[in-house]
Amino acid sequence: MIEHTFLIVPGVGTKKEKAVWSSGVDTWTDFISNDSVKGISSKMKIKSDLILTEAYKHLDNKDSRSLGDMLPRGEHWRLFNRFRNNASFLDIETDGLERDSLVTVVTIHSKKDTITLIQGDNLDAETLSYALKDTSILVTFNGSCFDVPVLKNSFPRVDLDIPHFDLRFGCRKVGYAGGLKNIERTLGMNRPEDINDVNGREAVLLWKLWERKGDKDALDRLIKYNRADTVNLESISETIYEKLVTDYAGFRRYA
Repeated sequence: MIEHTFLIVPGVGTKKEKAVWSSGVDTWTDFISNDSVKGISSKMKIKSDLILTEAYKHLDNKDSRSLGDMLPRGEHWRLFNRFRNNASFLDIETDGLERDSLVTVVTIHSKKDTITLIQGDNLDAETLSYALKDTSILVTFNGSCFDVPVLKNSFPRVDLDIPHFDLRFGCRKVGYAGGLKNIERTLGMNRPEDINDVNGREAVLLWKLWERKGDKDALDRLIKYNRADTVNLESISETIYEKLVTDYAGFRRYA
C-alpha cells in the first residue's frame, strides 16, 4: 500500500488521495511521470515529485522509519504489507493498570521466533533490545496508549521509535469495536479453554500469585495468556490491513 499512498504529499488528505486515485494516478511512479495531476498545482507538483523520489529511495533502502516519519502516525499501517516480514507483534503484562506499573512479562512474536521475557528472569533493556532487533514495524493492540509508553518509562534506553500499526485504532477504522478478545471472536478466533477467561486484571493477580507465593501454575498461565495475546495479533493484522486498504482508504484496485 505504501507505494500507492499520497498522504506524504503536502496538502493531501484521505479525500484528495481518493481523488488522485480516481484520476488514474495509482502509484508514486504514475504521479512523477505525469506532467500534471488533478487537484495538484504545478508548483506543488514539482515539490511533490521530489518528496516521492525521496520516498522511493527510503523504500529501496528498506528504511521504514524514514517512511514512517513522512506519514501521519495513525497511517503507519500503510507500511505493513511492504515490511510485514520484519514486523514484531508485541504485548506486555504489568503488575498494575497504570503507565508507571512494573512490566512483568513481554512477548515479541515475529516470523523468526516468539520470545517471552519475564521480570526477574530475563527481562532487561539488553534482552528487549535484542528481541526487537531488525524490527521494521511494530504491531500491537492499544500499544500506542499503554504498552509502548510503559516500556519507554521502564526501559528508556530501548529504541521504540519504530513505525507502529496499532490494531485497536485500525479495527475502529473498519468498524470493529471492543477489546482484543472481542475482535478475536468477531473474526472467528478461539483461545484455549484454560486462558479463555483471563483478562488484564486477572493477569495482574496471576503475577502477584507468582511473586508472593511462587505459584508456578499462575506464572505459566500468565505467560500462555500473554503469548496468545501477541501471536493472535499476526492473524488479526492480516485481516484488518486488507480491510483498511479497501474499506477505509478506498483503494479497491489494490491487490
